Amino acid sequence: MLSHISMIRISEAQMQEIQYIIQQSMNGFHVLFDNDTIKRFCRDSNSDDDIFDENKARTTERLLEMFMSTPTINGRRSFFESLNEDDKSLLIRTYFHIVENNILHKRHFLN
Repeated sequence: MLSHISMIRISEAQMQEIQYIIQQSMNGFHVLFDNDTIKRFCRDSNSDDDIFDENKARTTERLLEMFMSTPTINGRRSFFESLNEDDKSLLIRTYFHIVENNILHKRHFLN
């Protein structure tokens, strides 16, 4: 597990927008990624252990911070498209882990 944890720096307005986007994803409406992209990067993921690897933690952190701090949905899509395949895979799988954790957290409080 990660021994290095730091905070991603984004504005309050950006945080509210990200929370809205995650909420939409929790409801099955993925505004940042099209279905083909989701399938391409998430379908063959037998193990997501690599996204929690300490050696990749800084890369993951940097990607998330840049992705979340990009001002618009279209800007985030463009940023994603500009990445190499490994970084795209890392970012989208991390994003869906965040979505999944939010679903589990919400479910925990409903039970």
